[in-house]
Amino acid sequence: MSASNHTAEALDLLFTSTTPGWFSPFTEATAGLTAAQAATVPAPHFNSVWAVVNHVCYWQKATLRQLQGLPVDSAALGSADGSGWPAVGEASGEAGWQAARKAALEANAELVRYVAGLSEAELDTGISDGESWNTRRHLVYSMIAHNSYHTCEITTIRHMQGWWFDAM
Repeated sequence: MSASNHTAEALDLLFTSTTPGWFSPFTEATAGLTAAQAATVPAPHFNSVWAVVNHVCYWQKATLRQLQGLPVDSAALGSADGSGWPAVGEASGEAGWQAARKAALEANAELVRYVAGLSEAELDTGISDGESWNTRRHLVYSMIAHNSYHTCEITTIRHMQGWWFDAM
């Protein structure tokens, strides 16, 4: 397996795996929630699951654009301030929640397809000077870590609300 395929597989499996393992992927962490649950902010200084899902989606889209050498228009991606945290707004019902979750899954799938198509040389090509993730490989590894961090955040929010063990 090429390095690009291996990296793409990690990006995919750590996000969508249905095989029981030592971690819960994003798909499992977000599964089974109602829109009302996803929109609940469990305590001050916390996010709702829905806000985290929107954030993860934003950064997957932004990362794909960075990997492609395209400019990242934060406002067009939903984060006018460039933080990657789109405005939460009003919860828009079950259809809105499922659409947000689906958008994050589709953004991950698109990122996986792009990474899988890179050659070894392209994976190690620089994407910007002075950044801590100055190669495509570093940026993708950073995205894997980012997704893992926020998946854990979602799990924590569910624990705080008592919604985790019922999902198992």
